[in-house]
Amino acid sequence: MTTSRPPTSAAAAEPDEPGGPYGDPLDAVRGIVPLVVERAGQAERDVRVDDEVMERLVAAGTMMLMAPRDYGGAEAEPSVLIDVVQELSRADGSTGWAVMASMSGTGTMLTLLPEEGARAIAGSPNPMCAGQAPPAGTARRVPGGFEVRGRFSFASGSAHAGWFLGGYRVLDESGEPVLDADGRPSTAIGVVPRAGVELLGGWDVMGLVATGSYDYEVVPQVVEEHFLRVDGMDALRGGPLYTMGLKSLPGVGHAAFALGVAQRALEEFAVLAAVKKRPPSGPLNGNVAVQRDVAQWTARHRAARAFTHDAFTRLYQVARDGGERTPELQADCRVAATHAVYTAAEITREVYLASGSEGLRDGHAIQRCFRDAHAASQHLFTAEHTYVDAGRIYLGTPGLTPRHTEVMTYTFAPPLPA
Repeated sequence: MTTSRPPTSAAAAEPDEPGGPYGDPLDAVRGIVPLVVERAGQAERDVRVDDEVMERLVAAGTMMLMAPRDYGGAEAEPSVLIDVVQELSRADGSTGWAVMASMSGTGTMLTLLPEEGARAIAGSPNPMCAGQAPPAGTARRVPGGFEVRGRFSFASGSAHAGWFLGGYRVLDESGEPVLDADGRPSTAIGVVPRAGVELLGGWDVMGLVATGSYDYEVVPQVVEEHFLRVDGMDALRGGPLYTMGLKSLPGVGHAAFALGVAQRALEEFAVLAAVKKRPPSGPLNGNVAVQRDVAQWTARHRAARAFTHDAFTRLYQVARDGGERTPELQADCRVAATHAVYTAAEITREVYLASGSEGLRDGHAIQRCFRDAHAASQHLFTAEHTYVDAGRIYLGTPGLTPRHTEVMTYTFAPPLPA
């Protein structure tokens, strides 16, 4: 069984150590990439990331890059996280996605939950978290804590998770909804151990197959109060990675995943174009139209990567220096992530079309890149409405409320009303 117990807090990372006690995280991942590439096809058939791949990533500290230093994590800067997830996703989209989802979920829970709950997770044999945050379940207050239950979807990395997170509507002891200070339904986010979850299947998809993002049920059970955070999404501990906004963090991984998959598609096409001929001309790489297309794809990819690094680095630096996290800075991060995802979908589609029958075949990396990028484009976090939300902020649309600006960093925010 894969475990990822972190080092003790005495070995916690120093601020100038990008990978904490594990060394350079990008170098470590590059050493694992050949195995990821080798096992990618079988992982898709198994609908789970390869066990040996995950064990090596755990040993390298990759799964704790977003965890607080107090719990043996690295609190890596966004630039490091982007490079690591991009490199893994370049090797295999499903592996990159599962890792970034687990890193994000684990780091968020260790930062968000009350101290006793966070320490229980970090000290467990396997602190990796999977699951979904929208309040699809209920948490009814009972003596000793809360009785939680609910059905959820999209548990990316479920095969290797020790804990499953979920969002809950809070109920009082009689089962009636609890209201927060503003009169809105009270919600909570929290975790249950793997033994308290039943995987339901439901992951019959065209792309990101090996993420094993199954539906799951949190069976009725009582959890202690410290395993839930009620009506709060501010970080309780950690440095600027979390003060930049816990709800901004998923964008780092979504963008990096997309950049990695698009990069792999471009690399695979360059190899194919050197040998594939389209009569009556010679190899594709000698065709001026193909040369033009490749240059344009490369420019779009590098522009998306530059925007991603710029947006998240600026927000991180503001958080580090104690500055104001303006709506514009947060909007930039959300737009950078959405733009990267849509750019990757467009590039992989065009590469797939240009590849001819080779890209059509099962097992070809171009086909898998096409499927993975388009599967990722369906995620609500990078849905097209984020452009509308950001546009309102950029334009200074009158009547903006805190909810309008908060949506820029909310992982599962619905579209705003007109």
